Amino acid sequence: MKDKVVIITGAASGIGLAVAKEFACQGAKIVLADLNQESLSETEKELSESGFDAFAIKTDVSREEDCKNLVDKTIKKYGKINILINNAGISMRALFTELDLKVIRKLMDVNFWGTVYCTKYALPYILEQKGSVAGVTSIAGIHGLPGRTGYSASKFAITGFLETIRIENMKKGLHVLIFAP
Repeated sequence: MKDKVVIITGAASGIGLAVAKEFACQGAKIVLADLNQESLSETEKELSESGFDAFAIKTDVSREEDCKNLVDKTIKKYGKINILINNAGISMRALFTELDLKVIRKLMDVNFWGTVYCTKYALPYILEQKGSVAGVTSIAGIHGLPGRTGYSASKFAITGFLETIRIENMKKGLHVLIFAP
């Protein structure tokens, strides 16, 4: 992983933070993307003070222009992208009959469209490096779970999207990983 450029969305906490630290320990250059500026800055500072190459970019993945900006700034700083980890996401719990449809729209905007936007702008650079695109889904994206209608739908959508990206780029050296913790 030495000198590989890795973008991680949702990098300021949870799985994203753990992944960022692991890639940093392996010598990668880490681009941290998250909506929470305070946690993002703390993470960047912690990694940098530990001697790692970390670069934080505040990003709302539900906004296409933020995802384009994330990729543009990464290319400007490092000149390449090897790996994109689509980790940013939100959850919810409610029966569909009790659910405001705005909640489903928000889930799709962050979970699904965030993955689409980041992948769309990063993919040409990742293909140049014969790199990897990863997506964090959920068991709820494999089997529908009661009370998780919108969340399940967003995770199923990510799985279908990334499986199709894999097939479309099968002979181009792209690695696609979908994992459901």
